Amino acid sequence: MATINVMLNFLGTPVPKEYIESIQDGQDHSGDFEYRMIRHVLELPIEHLPKDVLDRYVEISGKETYVAIFPPTDKLFERFMLPLKSAKRTYCLGEYLACIELSAHLGEMLALLLWQITPLSLNGKTIDTQMEKNIWGSEFEKMGQEKRINILKAFSAITNEEEKLLDFLRTSRRKYFHFWDTSTEHIKDDALRCFLTITALVQKVLKIEYENGAVKLNPLLEAYLATHKAVG
Repeated sequence: MATINVMLNFLGTPVPKEYIESIQDGQDHSGDFEYRMIRHVLELPIEHLPKDVLDRYVEISGKETYVAIFPPTDKLFERFMLPLKSAKRTYCLGEYLACIELSAHLGEMLALLLWQITPLSLNGKTIDTQMEKNIWGSEFEKMGQEKRINILKAFSAITNEEEKLLDFLRTSRRKYFHFWDTSTEHIKDDALRCFLTITALVQKVLKIEYENGAVKLNPLLEAYLATHKAVG
């Protein structure tokens, strides 16, 4: 059986609202597991943070967003773990534009990872960068996200639902970063939805699970990790 190195709770853990109420008692809670998880994500001493920041941590740390384990390689850590943690932190701090930008960025990284790990061929030939240029006029990595999503869907590398989620992230960033007249009235809700969307996509696409003491993940990702020294 292959051994997979993983990171535990890099994105923190769910914390009940009651815990936030309990740490307002003036006592030292720095030894609490919950305290350490919140501080790990926010990178600030939580006893000095406004309650609304901690409330948003509770809001964005539900079971549906909980990613307990993640296989680390240098690129996966840089491309996924760091920006995903930053997206969560910026939402908690009320930096909603940053959360939207980071979530959409992660959507692009996920599309690029899928292209890396999915074996694709055309007319019996493996698609390489030269073929990408010949067919689409550009390497996949240098395309716009809309075109990448369309190509992944054409090759059945993503499902209809995954296509919609990736496109939601793309259009959300476009709405806030490319149009002058966009209202910010619902920016908090949009930022939360963007973070929930990217975490759902990570879970759907990478299929990382922990069951009966064993880590399971998307076989395509496992094969990729094997060639990048994360599986031994």
